[in-house]
Parts: sequence; C-alpha cells; structure tokens
Amino acid sequence: MTLGFKSSDIFGVKVTPTTMDDLFTLMDRSIAAEDKVVIASLNLHGMYKLFKDDVFRALHEDDKTCVHIDGMPIVWLGRAAGLDLDASHRTGWIDWFLPLMERAQRSGWRIYYLGGTSRVLADGLARLRRDYPDLAIDGHDGYFDARRGSPGNTAVVEHINAFRPHILIVGMGMGRQEHWISENRADLKTNCIGTCGACMEYFAGAVPTAPRWLGPLGLEWLYRLLSDPKRFWHRYLVEPWIVAWYLATGAGRRRAAARTDR
Repeated sequence: MTLGFKSSDIFGVKVTPTTMDDLFTLMDRSIAAEDKVVIASLNLHGMYKLFKDDVFRALHEDDKTCVHIDGMPIVWLGRAAGLDLDASHRTGWIDWFLPLMERAQRSGWRIYYLGGTSRVLADGLARLRRDYPDLAIDGHDGYFDARRGSPGNTAVVEHINAFRPHILIVGMGMGRQEHWISENRADLKTNCIGTCGACMEYFAGAVPTAPRWLGPLGLEWLYRLLSDPKRFWHRYLVEPWIVAWYLATGAGRRRAAARTDR
C-alpha cells in the first residue's frame, strides 16, 4: 500500500502535507490493508535532528513514512518553498491526541502507548480509560533497556505484539523514539506507528501545556521556553539558527540530490 498522500519538499526536507482528517484516513487505509506505516512528526527540532542524525533522517525519508507538520514554523517554511499550506496542516499531537482516542473508540482501533515514566503513563492511561470506557488501550513506560536484543527490549516488543495494537504511539523523546522504531519496526505487529515526543507528559499534566491558541500563532515555543528554560533554551534559542544555516547553505538540497542519485 502506498501512503496515498503526496510528499513534498521544503528546501530538501521531506514533508507530507496532511490535515487531521487526512491522518485518520491514512490510519483507516493502513488498518484495512493490514499494512504498516510510520507517521513521523516534523518541527524545527526535527529539522535539526534530520541534519545531525542519519538514522532519524532515513526513517523520515522512507517511502512508508508520512511526515506530518508539527509546528507553524514548518508551515511558514513550506509557504516560502512554494507549497500551499495553512494552519490546518499543522497537526500537533497535543491537539489531535484526544480526537484520535475518540476515533479509535468509535472504530474499534486498539491503541498502545510506549513512553513516559511509569507514573505518568499510569495516570494518562487511567484518565483515558475513564473518559473512553470502550477504548482498547495499553502501554509501557519508556524507561527500559531499548537496545535491540536486550531482555528489556525483547519483553517490550513481545508485550506490544501480544496486545496487537492497530496503532502504536511512541513517545520516548525525539531522536530516541525514531532510533527505536527504526530498529524494531520489522518485528512489531501493528499497522501505524506514530512518533509523539512528550505527548503523554502534557496530557497527564506532568508538563505545563501552552494555551492552544498560541499554536496557530507559532508562539507555543515561547511558552515552553519560559516554563522550563533549562530544558528548552538550546532547542528554541540555538537550534533554529543552525537549521537556518543548513537551509541557507543548501545542505537540504544536497541531501535531496544524494537521495535522487542513489
């Protein structure tokens, strides 16, 4: 099965412009076809990772990966690159997490969440089971030996496969989660694998959530920076300049050309 949505190019970086409804359609199609797709998030931090991390980039560039936009700066860059994008193409996990749970309950999709601390995960799952009593959901925290072949990793993969989720949501932090998916996706019995960063931490209230009206304005990053400057100063004050340098010097285009030549 192909993704069914055309991927585009933002200065050499792959994106798949999709709305929330588009992502649900992709899940529907993948589940019906018993296929396996990855739904990867792209924001400025992700662009930084793309230029620094070959495994991260390879997962995003895979033909079975839908790279949805998670941040207004990517929408703005897309417009500068000539793409017809608007705020509906910004599909941040915090905004579509609960609509996904509602859709999963209605459609009978089984959900597995991998990530967060054991306390955060327990709190989040308890709330979801309370609010969506007919939703089939399970999970495991993200604090295990994630090395492929380790007893801890083998146990997690076996637990996921025993539950047989239609949708596996991996929230182990950008970078670590992409590496884990790349190393294990061939062994995972699921139809859709999504990368969501710290979504459960925000949902469970362990991390302050920015007012949702800030997202479409492209100011959610400022709220996060002010809430936890020690954690986010490099991501929001340094990385964007590095990304700008890569884009200005054509590094993205060179990588795109290298892909074409392979």
